[in-house]
Amino acid sequence: MLNIKHRKKIKLSQEEYKHYSKQLILDNIGIEGQKKLKNAKVLIVGAGGLCCPIIMYLAASGIGYIGLIDEDRIENSNLNRQILYSISDIKKFKVNSAQKKIQKINSNCKIIKHRYNLNTDNSIEILSYYDIVVDTTDNFSARYIIDKICHQLHKTYIYGAIDQFDGQVAVFNYKNGIRYKDLYHQDLLLENDHCNRNGVMGITTGYIGILQAIETIKTILGLEKKCKNFLLVYNILNKINKRRKIFSKRNSNNKMNVTKFNNILLKHDLISINNNFIIIDLRTKTDFGTQHLKKSINIPIKKFKLNKTTKLIKYYIKKSKLILYCNTLERSIIASHFLTCNNILHYILHPTK
Repeated sequence: MLNIKHRKKIKLSQEEYKHYSKQLILDNIGIEGQKKLKNAKVLIVGAGGLCCPIIMYLAASGIGYIGLIDEDRIENSNLNRQILYSISDIKKFKVNSAQKKIQKINSNCKIIKHRYNLNTDNSIEILSYYDIVVDTTDNFSARYIIDKICHQLHKTYIYGAIDQFDGQVAVFNYKNGIRYKDLYHQDLLLENDHCNRNGVMGITTGYIGILQAIETIKTILGLEKKCKNFLLVYNILNKINKRRKIFSKRNSNNKMNVTKFNNILLKHDLISINNNFIIIDLRTKTDFGTQHLKKSINIPIKKFKLNKTTKLIKYYIKKSKLILYCNTLERSIIASHFLTCNNILHYILHPTK
């Protein structure tokens, strides 16, 4: 539950009693819960596919203040997943169009527009105004900023990420719980890596966005949070839902090992190292067939999440050490997460610059 201080006493109008009548009869909400929703200030970072269902449902539920930060304009390619916008909105600023649409859903919801991107210079000033920060970004750099400032300001951080048919949801910095850096540590130098290159199905963003909206409302109301210290992993195509325990680096020795090899070693045939190591190449079958490190095994990242893959790896590494390799570091990080959850010791071979 949020500890909101120094706010004026919230009252519900007769119109609001009628509008939220179906929520008010719920035991977990009631009149006091509805007042908490009206009193809450939520910042959504990014106005893209995840944001659209989040802001629509938060506004419809009665959230009083929603901040929206994004400097992008709407493009035609956005419309398959950014359902708040239409063809007539193309080339308009997302925050402007979003505000107009949300005012039609709930005219009592105040939308605070920030028509620029979040960065290290403006993050403290912006985030300090809000109670909860909802991350709908698609890059590591922004997430590290959100993680750092939310921890510094004691703000709850609602995380969501999507890729093709897969999605992740977690609640960070909630009651001294896990942080984003416990999932992807900043020492892995991911600031300049972009994590949304593989395409995405629009319904994936809707599904994950709604889950983020649910966690936001649960945080405001102080309801049970099954995803505290857990990463929720979803695949809408195969109907796979998993909860993966995340250990805080502050309280655990379960750390990921990252080994850097220099360019000279990468140019060699790696025969000597292959006697003791197994190298798993995470690239596509086509890329692997074109060029790969000698004696490496190809397991594309999309197959890496399967249980049979984990069993296969455990079987073959009994007397060997495991190295992950990919031409983009982000895929290695994703694979590393699955290995860590299965207590498989491993290293990451950094791609050459």
